[in-house]
Amino acid sequence: MRTITPETPEVPARIASPRDRLPAVLWTAAVALTAVAAWLRPHALPAAARATLAPFATLAAIIAASALADRLGAFRALARLLIRDQATPTAAAASVLAVTALLSGLVNLDVAAVVAMPVALQAARRHEISAGRLAVAVAITANAASFLLPTSNITSLLLLGRAHMPALEYLHGAWLAWLLVVTVTIASLTGWLARARTGPARDASPRPRSQAALDLIPMYAVASAIRAIIAAGITLRGSVTAQLILGSALACAVNNLPAAAALRPGGTAGLWAAILTTAIGPGLLLTGSVATVICRRIARDAGATLSARQLTTIGLVLVPAQLAVAVLGLHLTGALH
Repeated sequence: MRTITPETPEVPARIASPRDRLPAVLWTAAVALTAVAAWLRPHALPAAARATLAPFATLAAIIAASALADRLGAFRALARLLIRDQATPTAAAASVLAVTALLSGLVNLDVAAVVAMPVALQAARRHEISAGRLAVAVAITANAASFLLPTSNITSLLLLGRAHMPALEYLHGAWLAWLLVVTVTIASLTGWLARARTGPARDASPRPRSQAALDLIPMYAVASAIRAIIAAGITLRGSVTAQLILGSALACAVNNLPAAAALRPGGTAGLWAAILTTAIGPGLLLTGSVATVICRRIARDAGATLSARQLTTIGLVLVPAQLAVAVLGLHLTGALH
């Protein structure tokens, strides 16, 4: 087996390609929503833009630091440490998902999508794992694990901007829920992957990873416009279970970023429900999260197919279980009473 070195990246991320429609879609939505906001609520738009700036500036700094770490080989070293050449296909798949969860939880969801998917495709080729299934598993894991820290997901930063919670209080409430969600996710998806092994994905040609940072600009415009249009915000009502169902449906229907920009959490329970549904809920649909779309693009550029049908089928089974164990973890840490 050939070892990857910083000089010989085998499956680099390709977010931007001549066929990539994601930037065009983001910019179209940004221009359209900004125009609507400027027409309907011209005085509210500058205030909404100022209120939304801090989360996106934080995420931009994280992506910049991660790009530097990647250039220095930190993520490739992590992959070599956790994904052994001698590992069985099952162990390799579990290791890939563990790397994905760690990147998403400790760094950021979008960083995990950019870094973990190429690592996954390489592992699929080396260990004869189904590349399509592994792509689905990485996308689901990255989203589900993106709530350990406030900075793990831009949606959490947007929600915390409207319902402040100290960082230590957040971490104290989230750690056990995150650990339970990651355990259930990796165990379930590893079992699913073990039942289907197939040929390798082809190599992808090198492309820069700067598009992830550039996509923040239209995403920022979209979030600001939605906050200006729906100044009062949308508050989920009912029990925690009801809020989880409604929040997940909203995140899938309009994408988790607009959903987070529109939601105004009511109390601690409402805040945690909103955080969980904008992180875990998008696992039900391919379009529920920009990170999932990025994963699909990287997989497609490497010759693999991230199936929307498979993702939804797995999500319908796994998302309720993930939300259930997350709520259990929040109860056990006292974050929910």
